[in-house]
Amino acid sequence: MLIIRGTKKLRDRMKQAPAASPDDKSTTALGDWFATALFWKPQTALLVNSSTMIPVFTPLAPAGKLLDRAPAAITEVLRAHGVPGDAVAAELAEMSEVRMAPTNDRQIVGVMNEFCFHGEGAWGPHHPDLFSMSMRLSELIVGPLSNRHDTPADELAAFFSADADVITLPTANAMTSPTRRVHQLKVTLRGSTPPIWRRVVVDGGQTLSHLHAVIQAAFGWWDAHLHDFDIDDVRYGIPDEDDWTPVKDERRVSIDQAIGNGDHKIRYTYDFGDNWDHNIVVEKTTSASDVATVPDCIGGRRACPPEDCGGLWGYRELLDILADPSHPEHDERLEWTGGPIDAEAFDPTEFAENLRLQESIGNQALSNLLGYDEPT
Repeated sequence: MLIIRGTKKLRDRMKQAPAASPDDKSTTALGDWFATALFWKPQTALLVNSSTMIPVFTPLAPAGKLLDRAPAAITEVLRAHGVPGDAVAAELAEMSEVRMAPTNDRQIVGVMNEFCFHGEGAWGPHHPDLFSMSMRLSELIVGPLSNRHDTPADELAAFFSADADVITLPTANAMTSPTRRVHQLKVTLRGSTPPIWRRVVVDGGQTLSHLHAVIQAAFGWWDAHLHDFDIDDVRYGIPDEDDWTPVKDERRVSIDQAIGNGDHKIRYTYDFGDNWDHNIVVEKTTSASDVATVPDCIGGRRACPPEDCGGLWGYRELLDILADPSHPEHDERLEWTGGPIDAEAFDPTEFAENLRLQESIGNQALSNLLGYDEPT
């Protein structure tokens, strides 16, 4: 049996597909494959193997027959990678029955979205050579394999080598060692009255760049502008040759290193035009084994202001205009925001999806997706 773990947008297209029960397991050597739908022209399905991260692009249509076609698409790519014929035959035999299940690993979904981004960005969405795309993206270095064989192609080769010693990749939570420190942080938008804030938990072993993505996801920012951290008057960010003052590379500094014992003054600024300035307070530090999910957003109050609304002063003015149907700019602003704003609304369940987009699609791709120019 083969279990294909589809994203919601794929499962919505395949409502009649046979569903796996909670006790069903893939009997193939390579285990489960994850899958998603890409609404390119033509529409495309992407499958990613949970053990090796090997990508397989194949036509989506007809979506109702995708489970029937998946084994052939997978084995074609395996053969092209030089997997021994008997191993390919054994995989194909075990895939005689294919069932659909939801995704269950954010890490693999993140890799899948990275393949989507690179596939569309490098070769274009129009009439792509899907087989060549599968082969070329298998040479991409992906994060979950960084301590293994770096690329899916090399991981697959190691998997089927005579002296293979391949272990199951850990889930995102499992990669947070129980001995690592986990920090609970309260991040408050400075000057907001009543205060707009989020409470997050982060792995201290991760970088400040990761903390940036977590804050963006928790508030609902979309990383369309520059940012930096200021910790005891030392700036951290992405260094640029045009910087007026030195900036330490946030990608090379762990959260533990930056915040020490939690007694530092920490500020985070996003969008130097609107100047969204945040205070960060370390509320407590514990071990990873004491926390259910890392990273996570576990609390907060009030909605995040929209991007490019002019800072806190502009946000207050925007709310006043939206609340006044007789205001001459009411209709224009309502169209710009896409609808009314509930300033008191806060939904922590949006965090996981926001973070997935932040870390897997990439800053510029996400900015383009949302219609922004390059970060400023």
